[in-house]
Amino acid sequence: MDKSNLLDELRLEIGLVREQVQTLSSFYVGITRTIGNLMKGRFSVSIYESTDTTFVMKVCYGPCYLDRSLPFGDGILSLVAIRGEFVFQVEGGIQKLFLPFYKEHHLLGIIVLHVPTENYQATEEDFIFIKEVGRFIEVQHETFYPRTY
Repeated sequence: MDKSNLLDELRLEIGLVREQVQTLSSFYVGITRTIGNLMKGRFSVSIYESTDTTFVMKVCYGPCYLDRSLPFGDGILSLVAIRGEFVFQVEGGIQKLFLPFYKEHHLLGIIVLHVPTENYQATEEDFIFIKEVGRFIEVQHETFYPRTY
C-alpha cells in the first residue's frame, strides 16, 4: 500500500473512532490503536495529557519510549509545550514526532510518535496527517468536556 492510501485509510478509520466510544480515554485508545494497527516494528504512538505540573501518559501503543510521567521543566515534552508547535527529530534511527494539542490557549496534551527509519520515512504528508489528528482531538475534546476552561 502506498503512503497516500495508508494515510487516507488512517484518516477514515480515525474519523470513525469518535462514533464508537463514550469517554475521552477510550477515544485516545481508539486513535492510538487505529494508527498502531497499521504500523510495524518498533513503532510507537502515545498520548500525554498535561496536568498542573506533569505530563501523564494516558495511552501507549507499541514500545513506550518515554516515561509514563514527566515533570514540567525538562525534557522533550516541555520543549514541545514551550514551542507550541509540531516538532520532528531524528535520533538513533528513530524519527520522533511530537504534536501539542490545545483547547483555545490551554495545553491539553501531546501526541508522540516514534517511527524507526528502517520501516518508514516520515515526509511532509505525515506531518500534515499528524496535525490533522491533533486538530481532530482538539475538536472532539470539546464533545467530552464542553465547558472545562
